[in-house]
Amino acid sequence: MSLRPIEQESIFADGKEIVKKEDNGLKIVASYDGSYHDYMVFDVEIFNNSDSAIAISPKNFRAFPLDSQKQNLRTADGQSIFEYEGIEPAEEVEVVRNKMDYQERKLKRAKTVNTILFIGGLLTSISSQSSRGNSERFIRSVDIGQTMMNVSQVKRIADHQEFYSKMDRLEHEYRTWSSEGFRATTLAPHTSIRGGVFIEANLQAKFVQINYLTPTHNIDFLFEQSFAKK
Repeated sequence: MSLRPIEQESIFADGKEIVKKEDNGLKIVASYDGSYHDYMVFDVEIFNNSDSAIAISPKNFRAFPLDSQKQNLRTADGQSIFEYEGIEPAEEVEVVRNKMDYQERKLKRAKTVNTILFIGGLLTSISSQSSRGNSERFIRSVDIGQTMMNVSQVKRIADHQEFYSKMDRLEHEYRTWSSEGFRATTLAPHTSIRGGVFIEANLQAKFVQINYLTPTHNIDFLFEQSFAKK
């Protein structure tokens, strides 16, 4: 997926096509910076050129996917337009942390189940010793006990593999969101802040309108969306 700014002047720097706009003392410099999972990522720097502090937030960014006629894409029932809000990294950090905690609790529960299963199999094998006089019953008890112990071992390995696989992915997401510097804050006069803005992508869009909207500011950019041919 690629997004190219249109309908406004742009410059190229460091391999990116950069656009900028200013409204009421707030200037935004933006460029498309690729994708991450289901998100479009924009490299954004916000300048407060006013003499007053300004509250800013990634959530002030909105994305409106448009069709080939630059009309808003609508839901299947036609009642609503698609609109996506910028992601607040601090909130995503908390979401990922909760997912990691859940995986740890899940593994602990699995360990308990596996231990019960193994001990149950061991006790079944031991109790089978009293059935030596009945060879058929003895063999059946030994087989059941051994099967229970084998299943517990296989399940233990599978549980750990699943845990480490999911935790690796979650730890990567945690590092990604934790490293993002653009978060909700108050921007002092004549200062700036730069970071990534993540907004959910709509693959059906031909164009995407990006708005930074607050009660005192309204800045918009228009991008053309395309996909590399495979």
